[in-house]
Amino acid sequence: MKKLLSTLLFLFVVAIFSFAQTDVYPPTLMEPEDGDDGQMPDVILNWAAVAGSGGIVEYEVQLDVTDAFTDPVIFPLSEFTGLQMELLLFGQEYFWRVRASEGSDISGWSDVFSFVVFETVVLNKPNDGANEQDPDVLFKAKDRIGSIVITGVEHFEFQADTSANFDSPLLFEGVSETYTINASFLHFGEIYNWRARATHSADNSAWSEVRTFEVIPAPELDDPSTGSTDMGLENVLEWDELSGVLDYEIELADNDAFTGSIKLITEETEYTTDGYLTFDQEYFWRVRANHATDTSYWSEVWDFKTITTVALSLPLDGATDVGISPRLEWDMVSGVDFFQVQYNTTPDFEEPCCIQEVEGTDDYFQVINILAKDCTYYWHCRTMKGIDTTAWSETWSFTTEPEIGISETAFDENNINIYPNPSSGKLFIDVAGEENYVVTVYVMDLLGQIHVEENLLFGQGNTIKTLDLNDLANGLYLVKLTNGNRSYSHKITVYK
Repeated sequence: MKKLLSTLLFLFVVAIFSFAQTDVYPPTLMEPEDGDDGQMPDVILNWAAVAGSGGIVEYEVQLDVTDAFTDPVIFPLSEFTGLQMELLLFGQEYFWRVRASEGSDISGWSDVFSFVVFETVVLNKPNDGANEQDPDVLFKAKDRIGSIVITGVEHFEFQADTSANFDSPLLFEGVSETYTINASFLHFGEIYNWRARATHSADNSAWSEVRTFEVIPAPELDDPSTGSTDMGLENVLEWDELSGVLDYEIELADNDAFTGSIKLITEETEYTTDGYLTFDQEYFWRVRANHATDTSYWSEVWDFKTITTVALSLPLDGATDVGISPRLEWDMVSGVDFFQVQYNTTPDFEEPCCIQEVEGTDDYFQVINILAKDCTYYWHCRTMKGIDTTAWSETWSFTTEPEIGISETAFDENNINIYPNPSSGKLFIDVAGEENYVVTVYVMDLLGQIHVEENLLFGQGNTIKTLDLNDLANGLYLVKLTNGNRSYSHKITVYK
């Protein structure tokens, strides 16, 4: 009897515990981890799934600003093990917990975790204390808090001002859907404070730290370098580009006080001086920038000096064994109309054997008249623009090649035949010789402009080469053959 009563008591206790126990356990919270800060206003809450007894397990989430959950936000039951927040307040600490249910079977609450939404954004560029910034400087906040990319915000607001209170008439305010924005029309040479914050429809973050930067006071000049000499009349003045400006003003004068200066306006970062300069003159120039609300300071003043005369190049002064139809060369001068060349057998040029004008785009003159052999010639050059003319250059000399020797017999006119003359588009050159050699053939007009230049190999015996002159206009031309110091010239007519 005693044994039966003990058995019945055990079964009763088991039945009571079986009736009171639930099969659903509280979820385990995962992310964000307890105490995490720098979270987004749309942070996703995650927890581990709970195993039920075969039915549908749903989860209830509570969120509150206190761990007592006296006024929680209660989210509808869901089968998902994650829940995305929205429009959470910046800098606010939140507490959250989750419980599971399967039908009428409800678990206890999970542990309580907390997290903090980020308070403000972090500035990126320009760096604190940066200088020489453009008036449309790019403001850039960092796109993340720590390692977490910023999400759940609608806009970023930016402010820049010369006042630390951000309340002056020069205040710039801008709103961007991204974390960058360009300022507009900041004043040149001013020191600005700037800051940023994030916003959404329910809240604004706190303003970030404040950084300072200085807007560039004036453009910086590039070229020609100050103190440059021997400049031509057509020079390109260049300076660094500033973004956020409308145009640039250039001043050019023959004095550093800019009295009577030439004032020019351009939207480019360079200006060509063609038409403004004269020879043998020092010039001063400077630049400033304009935009809708301000004008920069003037840049530094740079100077350059135009040429006094032309610099000769070839043949070198005192050269010997020069061909009897030489090419006289000099350094190019920009922006001029003509060059004048004189050459003679005497250095006084009182009665020059030849004075020639060459287009200002050329830096050489091809002597057409055959010079005397074994003779010293003197030459010089000057250039002009309108009625303005440089002084004559230095006078250089050269000595032509000696009379024909044994090695030059192949260039005797009796051994060279150029035909037909006139030519209708084809020209044949027949050179007789006892050895192989390369001959450079030039076809030039009477102003010395070379139209054809070819290197031709002539061999032993008679070798005939063909030149195509179909691209030449009708007229008189000079055919010149050269091999080392040896040369031969022949006039032809092209008539097609």
